[in-house]
This record gives sequence, C-alpha cells and structure tokens, in this order.
Amino acid sequence: MKATPVFWAILLIITIVFLVSPVTATKPVASYISNVTSGSVPFSVQFLDSSLNSPTSWTWLFGDGGTSTNQNPTHTYTTSGDYTVTLISTNADGSDTLTKTEYITATKAESVPTVSFVANITTGNIPLAVQFLDSSTNNPIAWAWSFGDGGTSTIQNPVHIYTSSGYYTVTLTATNSAGSDTKSQPGYITATDVTDAPDPLFKATTTSGNAPLNVQFVDASDNSPTSWVWSFGDGSTSTLQNPSHTYTTAGSYTVTLTAINAAGGNTVSQTGYITVTAVVPVSSFTSNVTSGVKPLTVQFTDTSENAPTGWYWKFGDGGTSTSQNPVYTYNTAGTYAVSLGTSNTAGSNTTTVSGYITVTSAAITPVASFTSDVREGNVPLTVQFTDTSTHAPTSWKWSFGDGVQSTIDNPSHTYSKDGTYTVTLTVSNAAGSNTTAIGQSISAYPSGSSTGTTTPEVTDSSNTVPTQESTVTETTAPSSAENGGSGWILPLVGIVVLVLVIIALVLHSGRSGGRRRSGGRDL
Repeated sequence: MKATPVFWAILLIITIVFLVSPVTATKPVASYISNVTSGSVPFSVQFLDSSLNSPTSWTWLFGDGGTSTNQNPTHTYTTSGDYTVTLISTNADGSDTLTKTEYITATKAESVPTVSFVANITTGNIPLAVQFLDSSTNNPIAWAWSFGDGGTSTIQNPVHIYTSSGYYTVTLTATNSAGSDTKSQPGYITATDVTDAPDPLFKATTTSGNAPLNVQFVDASDNSPTSWVWSFGDGSTSTLQNPSHTYTTAGSYTVTLTAINAAGGNTVSQTGYITVTAVVPVSSFTSNVTSGVKPLTVQFTDTSENAPTGWYWKFGDGGTSTSQNPVYTYNTAGTYAVSLGTSNTAGSNTTTVSGYITVTSAAITPVASFTSDVREGNVPLTVQFTDTSTHAPTSWKWSFGDGVQSTIDNPSHTYSKDGTYTVTLTVSNAAGSNTTAIGQSISAYPSGSSTGTTTPEVTDSSNTVPTQESTVTETTAPSSAENGGSGWILPLVGIVVLVLVIIALVLHSGRSGGRRRSGGRDL
C-alpha cells in the first residue's frame, strides 16, 4: 500500500512545529550590585539590576523605608545605620526576591573639632609649671599648642614651665579628618617674680587616733615655696611637699614646717597638733615549726595587734625572752605550752597556747595520708594532690597509677588517657617510711563524655530532634528542573521525530524502487 502525499505533509508539519516551537518562558532570578556599600551620610548609592531571564518590573526596598520601581535606582541614605536591601524582579512567568542583610552601612560624618582647654593653675610665681588639659569635642587626633612665651607642644595634655614673669596668651589648634579649629585665650597665664618668702601653712587628713596612726600632711603655703622641711615631733623628718607619716607610740606631737623659695624661708609650728592614743594589745604569734626531733630550733613571730611596745615570751621549758621575734631551741623531748605577753602604755595582754610545741627524742615513722581536689572528670584531667601525713615526713614518693611518679610534697598531675587509676603515696623520715593508697581511685573519662559515665550513652534515634538548618537570605538561581527545565525538551523531541521521518522516507523509497524493478521484469 502506497503512502499518500498527505501523510508525508502531515509528518513534515509536525516536525516543523516541534523545531520552531519557542522555549518555555522562565521567571527571573533576582540579582543586583551597587557602586558602593558604605559611606558617611548623606550617602547616595547607585543600584544596578543584574537579574536573569528578562524581568519586566522591579520593586526595591532600601531598608530605611524608601522604595523604588525603577530598574536601576539611585537612593540617598540620610541617617547612619546598617540597612538591608531587597529586590523583587518580575516577568510574565513569575517573580523572585533577593535580600542582602545589612548590605549598606551609613555612618555619621565626622565633625570639625570645637576647641577648648583648661589648666590646673593660671597664676603663680616663676618658675611656674602649668598642666594644660585639652577638653575639645568631636574627637581631635592632633594638637598644636602655643604657650605665649615661644614654647609649643603637639601632645594632647602638655605641662609647660614659665620661667619669666608676664602675661601669656595660650592658643590651641585641634584637628581631625574633618578639619581643624583654633582657640586663643589672651592673658590666660600670669607669671610673677618671687618677691616674698613663703607664708608656711599645712593641714593633715587626721589629727588624732589610735597607734599606729598614719597621717597624710598637705602643704598649703603661699608664695610658691620650692623646698620644704618637716618635723613630725617624734624625731622623724621629711623634705617632701606632702609627706605621709606613721606614729607608732601614744603621745601628743608638735608638727613643724619650714617652707623656702628664692626670697627666703619661714617656719610654722602647731603645738600638740597630733594626738596618738594607745590601745591594749591583743597578743598572738606563729612559728615556723611546731614539732620535731631534739634539738628543735623554732622561730617565733609576733602577730599581735594594737602596736605593743614590750614582749615577754615563755617557751614552756623554763626558757623566756623579751625579743619581739625570738629564736628558741628545745633540747628536751616533751610537749610545751608557749605564752606571749605584750604591753604598751594602755596595758598588757597574754596569750597561751597549750601543747603548741612537740619535741621527740627520735623521729617517729610518718603515717601517710593525702587528699585530692577531684576524683573524676574528663581527660585531660588535672588533679591537685595534698599530703596530709603526720609525724613530719621529709621525703615523698607518689605513684599516680599511669606510670608517672613525683617526689614533691603536694604535686599536681594531669591524666591524658581515660581509665581508672590507683594513687599511692610513700612518705619517709629518719625513723622510716609508710605507704597509703587513696580510698577511691581516680577516674578519667573520654573527652566529651558525661562525667561519671564509663560507657557511652545510647541515643534513641526515634527521639532525636532534627537539627534546624539556617537559611540564606540571598536567593540562588533556580535549577533547570524547577524553572524552565522543559525549554530543551521540545526541540529534542522535534529532532528525534525528524530523524524518524528521514529513516521512514529512506525505507519507503527503497521498497518502492524494489516494486518498480519487480514490475518491470514481470512485463
């Protein structure tokens, strides 16, 4: 059966339709850039749309309340801050949004400094040292001072010494990146010649109290003294302008000050200016050791309060001392009470500690014991061990259970591998040695595990809370399967159909030719 021309025409039309069918339209992929992203207000930004797939309309949100529907708008930020910018690109197939968080940073423009300054003094006798303090606003970063006598400085808070009498105009120029400002104060400093000797005067923070009494003296003399001589009434002196002095003995003290300058010196005395009263001491003491083998030498230290001036020690074996911090040697074994009596003008006080010193004929074998600050934890686990052995050990040998040892009395050790470790301590002195092990072993757990758990916990996956994924604000381009993926399918189908038509034509032509040849032979 012959194929009709109509059949071939239909196949050809179908092929052409598939080949020339337009690719399916796709929605935009929003994208944009800008000429700048930061600056000082007022701050203009040129935004440029770089969206894909030919959007036909645009909506801009500039983050400060401003909007635009232009494709490439210019926007001016007038207030400092960080601004999030959003672009919505649209065409007939849909829309896409791109948001860039804190994309624009607008900062406040720096202002020119407003100059001001002060000084600690503005008048005085030469040589006159003046401390100038910059009090300018708007954050200057450079300073130029002119002190009116030819002197200058570029530091922020200079000290200047005027050596000649006169009236001086002080000028300060302060500068930052925005510009500079200058201020002058005519006749701000008055420096005068020394014509009179000082008129001495002084004050004190306190004038009475219990011994020991610390007093801060303050010079208040006129006419600019340049040197001072103090006498505190208890034999002590000072040449400082404002000295501090401690009175340790009760009494009434006359204080004298001599103030001197180039014109001369004057002296003032205040009789009975300082009154110091005594308080009955409270006796107490310590010693470097409290037990040992005879002969046992002990350093006693007085720690009494309220400034005692006399001391009387009884060492319990008949020995005594009147030193404040005596050294005493015990030659006979025994247990001794130590007594300290202290006194001052207000009275006396005695403290006795029974059995304070223990002296033995020969050393006693120590009894080992120790403690630790922790017993368990995750590796790396650092443990502080403390020796609490009795009978004065003189050497120590620690074994931490992990192959490491120490010979100090109170070691710290770090366990770097998980496990359970038995700690032992051997202590020794001249009488012998003794060993003990900790009552509870040290347990070090794997890093990251819960303290006290020796086996990992099994997590029930049915109760596991899924991890919340963070979202990215900026929109990414859609995949071909999601947006316009069918655009390449129709041309491909058309090509396949065209190939099939060509194959069919070739096969049909072959069969037609064969039948014609066969028909000829039949004729």
